[in-house]
Order: sequence, then C-alpha cells, then structure tokens
Amino acid sequence: RSFASLSERLTTMNGIILMGVAAAILVIYTQGNVHHLIVMYSINVFLTFSLTMFGMIRLWLGRKGQRRQIRMLALFVVGFVLCATVLVITVKEKFFFGGWITVVITTLLVCLCFVIRRHYDKVSKKLALLDDVFADLPVGSEQHSRAHTLNEAKPTIAAVLVSSYSGLGIHTFLNIFRSFPHQFNHFIFMSVGAISSAEFQSAEHLEEVRRRTEANLQRYVALANKLGYKAEMRMRLGADVIEDASELCREVRKEYNRVTFFAGQLVFEEEAWYHRFLHNQTAFSIQKKMFWEGSTMVVLPVRVRAELKKKRT
Repeated sequence: RSFASLSERLTTMNGIILMGVAAAILVIYTQGNVHHLIVMYSINVFLTFSLTMFGMIRLWLGRKGQRRQIRMLALFVVGFVLCATVLVITVKEKFFFGGWITVVITTLLVCLCFVIRRHYDKVSKKLALLDDVFADLPVGSEQHSRAHTLNEAKPTIAAVLVSSYSGLGIHTFLNIFRSFPHQFNHFIFMSVGAISSAEFQSAEHLEEVRRRTEANLQRYVALANKLGYKAEMRMRLGADVIEDASELCREVRKEYNRVTFFAGQLVFEEEAWYHRFLHNQTAFSIQKKMFWEGSTMVVLPVRVRAELKKKRT
C-alpha cells in the first residue's frame, strides 16, 4: 500500500484514455443516437447499483448481534431486487437496440479483471514464499555485541524505504550487506502510511494507519538491533506516497550528511509488457527526485521467478 501512488496514477491515466477512445467509438457506431446511448449507459448503471446492493447485503449478513441488522438487510434486499429487476428488463427489451454492445464490453472487462486478479494472486504466492524464507531468521533474542569500524571516507548511514514488514522489505535490507559489505553500521527505516480520502475523514482510520506503520517500522528496527546495528525509524502519513517519501528523504538528508538511500523493486524473470501497468514504479520515481536533488539512492532488485518454486534458498 505504501508504494501504490504511481500505479494509481498510471491506472487512472490509462483508464481515462481508454474510456475516451471507447466513448468515441460508441458515438461513431450509434451515430450519436441519444436513445441508444442512454440504453447502454443505463444497463451498466443498474448493474453497478445491483452489485452495490448485493455487497451491502453481504456486509450486514456478517454483522451479527447488531440491532439494525434486520432493518438494514431488508432495505438492501429490496434495493437489490428492484435494481436487478430493472437491469434484467432493460437488457431483455433493449438488447438489439445497443444493449448487446454494453453486455459484450462489460463481459470482456470483467474477464480482464479476473485475468489481472489471477496475475496478482500468482505474484502474492511468490512473495509469500519470500516471507516464509525470512520468517525465522537465525537471529538471537538479545542484541549482539559487534564492533563496527567506521571509515570516514565511506557513507555509514543507510536509509531504507520499506512498506509493511514482509519478505520484500527484509530482502531489501539484507541485500544491502551483500551488495555493500562493511559499508554501513547505522540504518534508518522509513515508511509512508498511505491513506485514502475516506480515511482522512475518520480519526480512527488515521490512528490505525499510524499504529500499523509504526509497528512495522519497529520490527525492522528490532531486526537491525538484533543483528548488532544501530537503527531508528521515520514515518509520515499522506495520500501522495511519492511526495511524502521524498520529503522523508529530504528530512533525513538534512539531519545526516553522509547517507545513502535504498529501496526495493520487484524484477520479474520473464518481463511482460503489462508488468509496467500492473506493478508500480514508485522506487524509480523517488530515485529520480533524489538524483535531481543531488542525493544517492540505490534501487535493489527483488527477483520474482517465472515459475513458483517451493525450494528455499
């Protein structure tokens, strides 16, 4: 969630372009016939209403023991029946007057959504294996006493951008030691608690995001301490993850002169054209901002293999 802002922007931009192209095609096909356009519009409107009512029914079925449950269930059941009835009648009566186009387009869109969901499920399973690999790190419960010799000619502070406490973030952290051995002895873990416009209106949601973000950072700090390194954390809450993460980097850079920033990025063994649209490039966007401001930021790869393998390395 913390690094989804760029992906949302790309999705919104591509969605606007696709909707514009689709709208132009439909206007040309119907020759601007308002009657046909309204029919096509109304089908998806009542489909959306029906799905919304059905979702609210499921929501209130899961809320046991509440006094308003029966009343709210009755309200949404009636709403669902009415919307579904209008939808069925509209499709049946207007199917050959532009309705079939809406049915075909909506069906194709739903199929595309299932394909995208399947892709995300596969990636999640692979990342879950990564989580399992790092779930039981061979680290003692007490802080190790390890002497670190500082080299004044080398940067000693590594600021690591992370999201949740997972194999992805741990892999990025440990990969610093492999890529830059004996370079850093002080780590700063930074994270942005991404909040939506709806969460801005609720103090409870804001507090939950803050608590969750802080708890994840504390686990990274504890991990670094157990490995014998000094560690601290920085966090912000915001809707624009790229800008908030960049501001965190600026604050750390003002506080410490010699600091190198790190972030992780998924790298697929078999890159497909749609990966750039389905997986955000937030790390590279922040890196570009830091480069422009004269800071060093390293994006470390987190490899995702083409085939799901159970073998742990």
